[in-house]
Amino acid sequence: MAAHDPPIGVGRDRHLQLRGRSRYVWVRRGALLLFGAVPILALLNVFGQANTTDRATSANASLTVESPSHVRSGLIFTAQITVRTMDDVKDMRLTLDRGWFESVTFNGIVPQPSNESASNGRIDFDFGPVPANTRFPIWISLAANPTNAGRHPQAVTLSDGESEIMTIHRTLRVFP
Repeated sequence: MAAHDPPIGVGRDRHLQLRGRSRYVWVRRGALLLFGAVPILALLNVFGQANTTDRATSANASLTVESPSHVRSGLIFTAQITVRTMDDVKDMRLTLDRGWFESVTFNGIVPQPSNESASNGRIDFDFGPVPANTRFPIWISLAANPTNAGRHPQAVTLSDGESEIMTIHRTLRVFP
């Protein structure tokens, strides 16, 4: 075999000059563009992680929930729930819907509630009495499990004992 002959099975026209394969160049470029688009979409927050803020206000208190509404599976994230009291709350309770914990790893809550209970898939946190004109922030650390793709309801209900003060309805979307 001469030094300028291509190896066996490699044709100069087909493999070097790409004759008969010109459209495959565009298929290859399109595939590379798709792979490059995913990180760009992530930078534009299409797949989540940036917090969204939901608020509700009543005569006795206000409730703010800051948490991502879109997350990628496997992502560790924090939700901040802030209660501002205008009047004394004798027994402040937060009830979180099942979407906060369904296929989501609960890592911790600060400050710790004095009591926790569960009923009908909802988790109740009892923080006890909170005086008027108090800002009461609560941080919850969570992680979206890798098998947790889909939409999950994340309602947050603020109550004074058994009487409900307000509810914020939200949804968490988890990307695979």
